[in-house]
Amino acid sequence: MPAQNDVEGLSSDEDTDFDDRNEVGRTVEPLLELVEESAAPATNTDHDKEDVFEIRDFTTASSFERISHQISLAVKRWAAALKAAEEGRPDDEGLQMREAFVEGGFGYDLLFHLAPQSSGAGTPNDDRLGLHAFPTRAHRLQRWFGMRHFLVVSVKDDGMNLDSARTVAGAAALAVRSANQTFSMPLSCFVPVDGGRRRFLGELLDAGTRVLYTTDLQLKVDPTLEHCSGLATFFWKKFQMDPKDPGYALMVGTRFTYSADYFHALRDDRPKPVSSTQDRKVENIDPIESVKLHCCWPSFPIGSFADNASYSELSPNDAPFWKVRVLRREGSPRPLTQQLQTLLGFRKEARTVLSAEHSVLPQVPKTALESLNVAIQESLESILLPPAGDIVTMTDDCMSLPTVPVMDSSGDGQVLQSLRGARAGARLSRLAQFSAGLHVFKGTVVLWCHILARMRTQWDALEKPGPEERTPPTSRITGRGMRTEVFESSMCLVQQKMELLQRSIEESRRSLAASSSSSAVPHGSVELLPPALLTDDVLLQRDTAAANISDPLERAELNGKEMRSDMSAFKAAASSVACLADFLKWRSELEGLSLDGYPNEWLEELWKTVDSQPASKQQSKLFQPEKEAEMALHYLENIDGSQFLLQLFCVRLKDILQDLGKTVGHVSGPNHLRLMRDRAVSAAIAAFGQERNSKNIEEVQPESQSQAAREAAEWPDEVLVQNAITAVEALESASLLATSLRAKLPGQAEDLLEALLTEGEADVTLPGQRQALENLFNSSKVIERAQKGVDSPRRDLSAGGRPGVFDSLPLAKEFVLQLQPTGGTSGYFPLCSQRLYAEVRER
Repeated sequence: MPAQNDVEGLSSDEDTDFDDRNEVGRTVEPLLELVEESAAPATNTDHDKEDVFEIRDFTTASSFERISHQISLAVKRWAAALKAAEEGRPDDEGLQMREAFVEGGFGYDLLFHLAPQSSGAGTPNDDRLGLHAFPTRAHRLQRWFGMRHFLVVSVKDDGMNLDSARTVAGAAALAVRSANQTFSMPLSCFVPVDGGRRRFLGELLDAGTRVLYTTDLQLKVDPTLEHCSGLATFFWKKFQMDPKDPGYALMVGTRFTYSADYFHALRDDRPKPVSSTQDRKVENIDPIESVKLHCCWPSFPIGSFADNASYSELSPNDAPFWKVRVLRREGSPRPLTQQLQTLLGFRKEARTVLSAEHSVLPQVPKTALESLNVAIQESLESILLPPAGDIVTMTDDCMSLPTVPVMDSSGDGQVLQSLRGARAGARLSRLAQFSAGLHVFKGTVVLWCHILARMRTQWDALEKPGPEERTPPTSRITGRGMRTEVFESSMCLVQQKMELLQRSIEESRRSLAASSSSSAVPHGSVELLPPALLTDDVLLQRDTAAANISDPLERAELNGKEMRSDMSAFKAAASSVACLADFLKWRSELEGLSLDGYPNEWLEELWKTVDSQPASKQQSKLFQPEKEAEMALHYLENIDGSQFLLQLFCVRLKDILQDLGKTVGHVSGPNHLRLMRDRAVSAAIAAFGQERNSKNIEEVQPESQSQAAREAAEWPDEVLVQNAITAVEALESASLLATSLRAKLPGQAEDLLEALLTEGEADVTLPGQRQALENLFNSSKVIERAQKGVDSPRRDLSAGGRPGVFDSLPLAKEFVLQLQPTGGTSGYFPLCSQRLYAEVRER
């Protein structure tokens, strides 16, 4: 993922040094950085043959010697850390270590750094230029000098002038030498000058050679130094070398960087509540702050391209390598994760809520102190609670949605069923969404009370369901041997009670229909009464009661009411010669109901005592809508706050995972997004999922069904909760980034998504991808000029015109000039090649 390195002193190619933005057109003076690396034989080679001494008596040691000794001790610890890490880490991973000490009243910080091989510095003795000369997400010293292994010595809260820096750099180089440690690659030492990050001095003593590293920063430079020809002249002069010497070949690597910082606003196609005050205030902030395009010429001999102050053949369109990088906006909002965090913040307040009705009753204080506390609490709540008008509007919005939508997409997320949420687009789902945007849990309770009042009015008036509402589905558990049906166990208990209330309204309206109609349900040639409908809590109560009854006859009597009704209806529909065997055969073969658990003597006694009576004439109903509706409303009105909040949280969590899953896709989406989705789902189920069999509900054993009906009375362990939130946040972050990238880079650029999501950068290899990037950068240029009041008509890309972004100077131009051996007659070629890094950029 595109992100800044967490370690201080590390930066990407597009760190703050590249983010300085100025007026379009480069009206500011260019800034030039020159970084040189040179090597020469040590002046006293005989010294290297002598034994290295170590200072142990510090009674007369100077500050220089004390600093050198402290650094040498740290170098030994660094060598031990490298050796210990070699066994447990891959070869391409890096390593860092920090040390600190105090000397002479100054605090010194040491940063040991071994860059990963994959970041592109090449092998330790690499004397060739290439793509590795421009590593990404690397320390600036690695970019400047092409090295992977170095030590940075700095002073805390202070900067060193040039003379002090030279002294400390020498002490560090001597310390590394005196530590007598063998490294796989030399350890170079650097010291920042004047406390900044733009100037360093460095030194390396190795194999009889002294290598000096220097940097130069110029705010105003000769324009000729912004191009290859001028830099080549400067290179030969700086190192006092003859460009005609056949032993040397000067190679050049170049990279131009362009930046797109202005984009069209993202369109959010996700449905939002139309009346929530807090939702109207949420801005759709782009998670991408900037897109960088690197046009690179990895290595070519000097003179291969004309590049001077008047003319250049280095055209970005013709660069052999393109790389696109994405910089993410720090602190970009993740609204869905924030909603879950808001609900979690209500937990403490929810524990004090005994029921919805109790929470809105006025408190009666008993003492003066309690009266003062109540007054203060009510004043705070009046500030945090939504206005009465918003409560009414949100209530209307919730009530406009069905309990069970006609287009129910809840079945799409089969793996999420164990979260026990609500149906997508249903009333409870909207309530959870509104609650996640409120400031206090009491606001949720007040809104819930308004909704309950409207639902009771619906029941009292037996209001007809809307056209977008369908009958709540129920299913029969054939293994129980009864026609009793249960609601979907993948729904939370609040959703089941709301569906039970709707079924009660529908059954009551059916009973009040024309007198010629019948409420009996045809089952072949037999009309039976509608079966009883059970929610998970009632099913659990029945199973518990059956488990506590040892007598089989008494246990069978728990279902005696339905059995008597069916026998009576069967006798009325069958011929007079029908017997108990015919009834049992009809019940087992046609109805598919099990007869296990029903003793024969009990069935024979029932058959003898039951009279023949059609279902339409029977007075006692199996499903009593008046009783069931009042029981459902009683549960909804008296549910405690903690349990209600837990169910709302699961509803919102399931909806969020379903919404994010749609943006991921099942097959065509990037692998990274699907991996993030699977991790988020697994973490959510581990924390809030209910253990249940994934088979069809008709195949589940009764004891398993009762276990599936259990509602968690307490919140899960906090570690599991935070793991789920972290996984959802990672999924949302990746989803937002993918949505932004798809909007900016359509077409063939879709192939870049995987690399941009995982690495934050991608190689551009196809012409269509280049064209998409040109369009993006040209559009960014147009938006920038429009916002800053600069007139710049849009170019017609379809007509073949070059995008305007390439007509202007790039954000930064980087040059690496390095000598490479040619096999000439020169008798000496140093351990470390003469190397010059130059960076020209906008200030």
